[in-house]
Amino acid sequence: MTVPHWKPIVLQKREAQLQSIPAAWHLPKSTITSPDTSTLDTIRSCGILSTQELQWTEMKDVPELMRLLTSRAVSSVQMTTAFCKRAAVAQQLTGCLTEIFFDRALERAKKLDEELERTGKATGPLHGLPVSVKDRFNVEGFDTTVGWVGLVGKPAGSSSSVVRLLESMGAVLYVKTNIPQSLMMSDSYNHVFGQSVNAFNRQLISGGSSGGEGALVGAGGAPLGIGTDIGGSIRIPSNLQGLYSICPTTGRVPWNCSFMHQHYLVPPVAGPMARSLSTVEYFMQGLLESDPWNVDPGCIPLPWRKELAAMPTRKLKLGIIYDDGVVRPQPPVTRAMRDVAQKLKDVGHEVIEWDTSLHVKGTNMWTKAVLADGGHHCRQLCEIVDEPLIEGMVVGTPADELSISEREKLEEEKWEFQEAFLKQWVESGVDALLMPVTPWVGYKPKTWVVSKQWLGYTAMWNLLNYAAVTIPVAYADTELDKPDSRWADYVPRNESDAFNHAQYDIELVKDMPVTVQIVGGRFGEEKAVAVGKVVDGLFSA
Repeated sequence: MTVPHWKPIVLQKREAQLQSIPAAWHLPKSTITSPDTSTLDTIRSCGILSTQELQWTEMKDVPELMRLLTSRAVSSVQMTTAFCKRAAVAQQLTGCLTEIFFDRALERAKKLDEELERTGKATGPLHGLPVSVKDRFNVEGFDTTVGWVGLVGKPAGSSSSVVRLLESMGAVLYVKTNIPQSLMMSDSYNHVFGQSVNAFNRQLISGGSSGGEGALVGAGGAPLGIGTDIGGSIRIPSNLQGLYSICPTTGRVPWNCSFMHQHYLVPPVAGPMARSLSTVEYFMQGLLESDPWNVDPGCIPLPWRKELAAMPTRKLKLGIIYDDGVVRPQPPVTRAMRDVAQKLKDVGHEVIEWDTSLHVKGTNMWTKAVLADGGHHCRQLCEIVDEPLIEGMVVGTPADELSISEREKLEEEKWEFQEAFLKQWVESGVDALLMPVTPWVGYKPKTWVVSKQWLGYTAMWNLLNYAAVTIPVAYADTELDKPDSRWADYVPRNESDAFNHAQYDIELVKDMPVTVQIVGGRFGEEKAVAVGKVVDGLFSA
């Protein structure tokens, strides 16, 4: 069999990645290859992390970690070492990382410790805290391959604005995380770094396109990670790893990153992923208090509005979507949504079913928009080293390419759609909408088909430019979520619905998390967080 001519580039890159992990932090090969190996159990039992390091990395609230760092109870070098170790173990088990720069991180941590010792003042709200970023962002001196072999060995000459802002806030960057080739996939697989798998079940995907970030944060290898989202890319991995996250409105979080030259009819956004709601709120408040609009011209000068994000003192009116009428959610998702609605009603909140009649039109418009370049950019990236496009990838064909006049027409249609949806939103009087992130719980790698995967529960909000938050509320249960006769006898509505129905296997996805998605509207980050506090309180009590 002929070895692809680009394969040596990949092998050299992967070897360099492995060598960036200290030998003392390497797991036995038998542990890595065993299908029964649990990522979290291995992290806790492998002996690479000390008892104290395990304790720090198990802490879910960044505000709590910041108290340790700023009081000098724990040094940044100690904290960074702990998270570097945990990330190294997580990488060997889940394939969550791309670039690894532990030495650089520890040098920065040492300087931050010395500065705090000398002045008694923290550098910023993230002083000394290890923070991971998706491989879409440039970190000066390191590759940003975004899953393309042709971009290996081309280190960034400067850092993206979000990276510069993070470092100005005192963060210690130490790793970048894996993504799918082209970013247009709810999984994270590419030819350069391979497959990322779920932090809780290595037989399942970690999601995409911020799937490496989801796996790393889910495994406790990062206290805070920054992903990106154009159709669910923050929310889907957060859902699959039971994480809290914010997909913000354009302009709230710095954006400039790789591939800025592309003109997006639906603009992507960056946002936080973490293991607590307090962490994502702490990040958003700290970021917006750092005046990002003075660094990134695309940022809107809108500070974090603490009063809107506070726990509501009045009863809420909330719209809910159990089923969008296109793809019926699998049993654990349906049960989770009904539990959310009932718990909210039990404490006096009003919950109404939302009319989804506009949703198919919106999702189809989103699809047309994201495929508007006809796959031209992806073909260019493939051609650098004659790398093949991964089978099943949907990036657009020449038939999907829109001319300038067609783009203008689509922009007009999008505006009209946004007006119609806004009218429905305002007239309904809802504070927020609640719905699933995905109609499915989990897939095995390479068993799902991109063209049949329905993104209507997430992509619509990118088209509308509405902020959304994820809150974990349930786990798939073998008893509660056994298929009943209504599921067994169900007649699917379409190809995507049939695919989703056929994929469901409770034994495969048992114990996997399910989150609820809370949509707060345009610039509704604070409102979604406030509603999230209500929901989180009902399920974490």
